[in-house]
Amino acid sequence: MTNQETEFLCHVFATLFYSPDPEAAEQVQQGAVHSFFQKVVRSLKGDGVLLNGFQMGGSSEAIRHELKDAHERLFSGVNGERISLVESFYKPWTKDPRCLLPFASEQGLLMGDSALHLREVYRQCNLEVGEEFRNTPDHLCMELEFLSFLYRWATDAQIRRFIDDHLDWIPLVKCELDRARAHPFYRSLTDVLILFVDQERERLEVMGNGEKKVGSEPFVGNGLRRAGSSCRLLER
Repeated sequence: MTNQETEFLCHVFATLFYSPDPEAAEQVQQGAVHSFFQKVVRSLKGDGVLLNGFQMGGSSEAIRHELKDAHERLFSGVNGERISLVESFYKPWTKDPRCLLPFASEQGLLMGDSALHLREVYRQCNLEVGEEFRNTPDHLCMELEFLSFLYRWATDAQIRRFIDDHLDWIPLVKCELDRARAHPFYRSLTDVLILFVDQERERLEVMGNGEKKVGSEPFVGNGLRRAGSSCRLLER
């Protein structure tokens, strides 16, 4: 895949991990999501069985309600499985040996090292997080939108560093989804994401530093699909 194609792929991943909107449901109903990821999986030499969850019958409205109910059950934290999509939740709150707080090494907390690091990285890139994710800058949707940003403006080495530092926890989400017998759509989405991240990590390992540099031109996270949403990474 070209960098432009990979940039768009990251936008698509981020969009589909949000609670589904009518446009996303229509794309699923028309088979566009399945066809898109079929090409992705083929290019990554992955197993086509990963795509099974993207095949859904019924009207787009019925699909939207089905996916919305599944999303709320899995990720809302209200009367459901409470599966977190936040990096800090899966890692020790801090690895700073100078921190003497009794919960410093505990997991399951928010605004840990990864969140603070990403908040600073966003600031340096002249980006800010929308209000919904102000306290979870390391939410998976934010990380995928930022990865999309990096594929346009960063070097290969910078992209690899971000993947190594901030996308190593996705297999833990897969384990939680398997445990919860999650809707096949979200299991397929996570499986394809893991395939992509693993292959990119290997590819970038041999690519060197590249030539691109982080730019400062306007950027709106996932703007191709949900422009204007306050839940996105927005240009200052």
